[in-house]
Amino acid sequence: MEQTARDTLCTLIRRYGHDLSEDPARCQGMLNDLLRGEHRREVFVLVNALKLGIAAELLQSSGGLPAPLLLGRLRQRLENDLAMTGAAAHWAVETWALALGVIDAPMPVQPVSAPSLRPTTPTPPATGAAGSGTSSPARLPFEPEMVIIPAGRFLMGSPAGEAEREEYEGPQHQVAISRPFGIGRHAVTFDDYDAFCAATGRDKPSDSGWGRAHRPVINVTWGDAAAYCQWLSRQTGRAYRLPTEAEWEYACRAGTTTPFHFGETLSTDQANCDGNRPYSNGPKSAYRKQTVPVGSLPANPWGLCEMHGNVWEWCQDWYGLYATGPIPNPIGPPTGERRVLRGGSWFNEARFLRSASRLALAPGDRLRLIGFRLALDPER
Repeated sequence: MEQTARDTLCTLIRRYGHDLSEDPARCQGMLNDLLRGEHRREVFVLVNALKLGIAAELLQSSGGLPAPLLLGRLRQRLENDLAMTGAAAHWAVETWALALGVIDAPMPVQPVSAPSLRPTTPTPPATGAAGSGTSSPARLPFEPEMVIIPAGRFLMGSPAGEAEREEYEGPQHQVAISRPFGIGRHAVTFDDYDAFCAATGRDKPSDSGWGRAHRPVINVTWGDAAAYCQWLSRQTGRAYRLPTEAEWEYACRAGTTTPFHFGETLSTDQANCDGNRPYSNGPKSAYRKQTVPVGSLPANPWGLCEMHGNVWEWCQDWYGLYATGPIPNPIGPPTGERRVLRGGSWFNEARFLRSASRLALAPGDRLRLIGFRLALDPER
C-alpha cells in the first residue's frame, strides 16, 4: 500500500525539483490529486513529516552524518514530536530520503503495512448518570473518532404500547452499564476498512457502485468486522471490539425513551431510510436508495451520527430472547446461530430504525445493508 505513495512522491520530486519539498500544502494537494483520494494515511504521514522539517534536515545534513545515523535521528524526532510509531517514522524519513536522492535504496526497516501512530490511553469521564458523550482527547489521527459514553442505567427494549413493536423486543427491562465505554461517532468507513484490507491482503468489499471514501463500509460479515477490530487493536494497543447489543441501544437512546432519539417519529432529513414508508403518523419523505457519507445527518444528544438508518450495524452478541430481571452489562447467550444487528438501513421502512428494533442474521451474511461501528474499552 505505502509503496504507491512513495513512488508517486519520488516521481514528483524528480519532475518538479526540491522546491516541492519546501511546500507541504502543494505537496499534499498534488499527492491527493494524483492518488485520487487513496492512501490518505500515507500522505498524512509524509506531509506531517515534511511540516516538521524532515526534508530540509535531510538536504542540509546529507553530506555529513552517515545515512543510518541521520535517518535514525530524524526518525526519533518524528516519534517524539508527532508520536509516530517507530516503523511509521522510519518509513516517512526513508521515503523523503529516497525522493531527495539522499539514499539510493531502502534501508533495513521494521515491516509496516500502513503508517500508524503510537497508542495512548483515553481518559474516560467520571462515571454516573447518563449524560452527554465526550470525545476522547487522546484519539489518534488514524483511528475512527470515538465518543466516551458514561456509565448509567436504562430501560432496554420497547414498551408494550409502542407502535409496530415486535414481541422479541420485550420484555422491557432495566440494564446497568456499569463502566464508561467508547463507541464510534459514526460507522466504520470505506477509508478505514480499505486500509485494513490493504494491510492484511484481504479483498476489498464492493461499494455497490455508490462510492467509497467516507461512506460506511458495506458488504461485510460479522467475521470481517471482528477481524478489523482485532487488527486495529494490534495497530494501536487499544481494546477495540464490536459493541454489545445493550451498549448499542444505550448509546443510541442517549437518555431518551421515545421510539427514536429524535422523538416519536422521524423523516429522512434525520435518518437515511425508505421515506415512502414512514413511522406512525410521520410524513412521507425522500428515499435515497443508497447509503450517505457518515456524519451527513444530525447526531443524537451524545454526538453519535446515523444511529438510526444508513446501515445495519453488527453487535457482539449472539441473538437470544431477553431475560426478565435487572441485568448488569448483558452480552446475550454464549453461543448461537445468528448475530444481532441494530439500527436499520437505507433500505428499510422507518419502523426498523427504532431504538429497540432488532435483527438477527448468520455471521457469514454479507449484504449491502450491513456495516458496523466500533466500541472501545477505555480502561485498557
